Amino acid sequence: MALSKMKLISVISMTRHLDEVVTVLGKSGVFHPDDATEFFSETEKFLPVTTKNEAANILSKLKNVMTQTDITPQIVNIDEFDITDEEMSDMVEKYEEKLEASFKEKENAQIEIKNCLRRIEDSSHFTGLKLEIDKIEDCEFIASDFGRLPKESYQKLHEFDDNEFVQFIPVSSDDKYYWGVYTAPIELADEIDNIFSSLYFEHIDVEGLKGTATEFISEQKSKVEKLEKRISDLDKENKEFMKSHKDEILKVYSKLCELNAFHSIKSYAYKYHHNFILAGWITAECEKELIKALESIESVETSVSDAKDEIKHQPPVKLKNNFFAKPFEFYTNMYGTPHYGEIDPSGFLALTYSILFGIMFGDVGHGVILLIAAIIMYKFKGMELGRLLVPCAISSTIFGFVFGSVFGFEHILDPMYEALLGLEEKPIEVMESHWTMTIIYSAVGIGMVLVIVAMCLNIYSSIKRRDYGNALFGVNGLSGLVFYGSLVVGLVCSMVLGIKIMNTAYILLLIVIPLILVFLREPLSELIEGKKDWMPESWGSFIVDNFFELFEVCLSYVTNTMSFLRVGAFVLVHAGMMQVVFVLASMFGSTGYIITVIFGNLLVAALEALLVGIQVLRLEYYEMFSRFYLGDGRAYKPVIIQNN
Repeated sequence: MALSKMKLISVISMTRHLDEVVTVLGKSGVFHPDDATEFFSETEKFLPVTTKNEAANILSKLKNVMTQTDITPQIVNIDEFDITDEEMSDMVEKYEEKLEASFKEKENAQIEIKNCLRRIEDSSHFTGLKLEIDKIEDCEFIASDFGRLPKESYQKLHEFDDNEFVQFIPVSSDDKYYWGVYTAPIELADEIDNIFSSLYFEHIDVEGLKGTATEFISEQKSKVEKLEKRISDLDKENKEFMKSHKDEILKVYSKLCELNAFHSIKSYAYKYHHNFILAGWITAECEKELIKALESIESVETSVSDAKDEIKHQPPVKLKNNFFAKPFEFYTNMYGTPHYGEIDPSGFLALTYSILFGIMFGDVGHGVILLIAAIIMYKFKGMELGRLLVPCAISSTIFGFVFGSVFGFEHILDPMYEALLGLEEKPIEVMESHWTMTIIYSAVGIGMVLVIVAMCLNIYSSIKRRDYGNALFGVNGLSGLVFYGSLVVGLVCSMVLGIKIMNTAYILLLIVIPLILVFLREPLSELIEGKKDWMPESWGSFIVDNFFELFEVCLSYVTNTMSFLRVGAFVLVHAGMMQVVFVLASMFGSTGYIITVIFGNLLVAALEALLVGIQVLRLEYYEMFSRFYLGDGRAYKPVIIQNN
């Protein structure tokens, strides 16, 4: 439950050293740049440093080359790679020209292949014609036209029997068409064309077809083979070329990514006369090393201040948690990044989420299944959710032993209880009325404790943020804590322990007065902050507004506590669902019984894991986080050299 200590670092130097400074900051991988004018006064004459990002344009071209040649972008070591922007531009241009010429030739070859295949398809319908088609086309006094005629139209040709030149010679056919040729004297060509056009004749271009159709098809197939071989050769040449230049390409890519990262820092710089300023955030542990590197540059001056003194500038946040809480940063960030002045709730979330999940999902067998699934999700699929579910699965297994449930078998662990505890059977039978009510009351009790803990965290967090009004008089501050805690203690003592402590003095001092302070929290907060106009403009309007708000607050205490009933409800739901599975299984024979129990367990485990995960997260966010966690901060994002 900690945040890394942050420092604000400001750098001032002469403009001619800007690139050196930016290089040091960029290579450090710890500098989070910020608007420098926010940290200096009298910045009216400061002008932003405007430089063109040449690397971005070259990088875009190189990435296109890498995409076309299936080179996976990756950052490689370039410590000894010395190259100028002009040289990189020339190299990328060389790659582009090589690929462009190759791809152009390949594209033309592919187009020609399509044309050849079209010619082969068209010519295949005329293989039955043994004449040389080009000689028919070259006749001086006879016009001819090759194509296809619908079968319905072919049947209508008899209507033109009086015209001896309306003749169609079919060569091949299918279900719908005849393919063939018609001829006519040159002087009657237009008339015959109009007749066949009215019969929906479709022309097929046979221009360039030499010899018979069979000979032409053979020629075109040979041409396709040559073109395909050329395409294959081009692909091979490209791969060999890129393979031989891959190391060089990756170095250029890494250098461009580096320059692109450096430019993102430079864009935050401001200049004044012959000087420039840069400001940003670093983690405290990196301070000495970074300052040493910066001050090795001529004329550089640095200043460092603690982030806690710069709260108004909203320092970025880097979460710092142990192995147990680290996975739960996933849920923390889903809600919102912590403000630098508040606590990181990841540790609290890790503990409470795991425990609540374990109680609601308590089954030894299901816990083991979830653990295996979580390991697979994280180790083999790289899912952060899997890492988070590991402690939840372990907790579920532990509570499974508490409830005595293994894949829904409620008494399979009885020998263990007898051997360890001397009991005849498991100590908790959730479906018995006595234990059912105990579980429900325990769930409400857990809710009360967690709400109180959340209030304590809010008081601590408010003090850290120096929001003393909220810490003392807030709904979840000291006044709210005394009110809620006293009410809880009084009710538990009276209803459970039989101790009557809720007398007049108790109610007045520990319930009524804290409630009044919550009612007056706004003016009281402004008063302790030293504001002169702390009193409401209209007491009447203030009382009416805050009365209804206070009523809502009191109602929220009740509803938030009752929300924890779901913890106990899911314990009962699990037992009930597994009873249903066994009832269904008993309707079948031995084989059907086993299959039903197996699939029933898998279904119940999957369904409960999903529902429990959602319900526990809801309790965390709405019943606890909402009481102490703002989540309005911004994440620490240092400039690092990475894939673009």
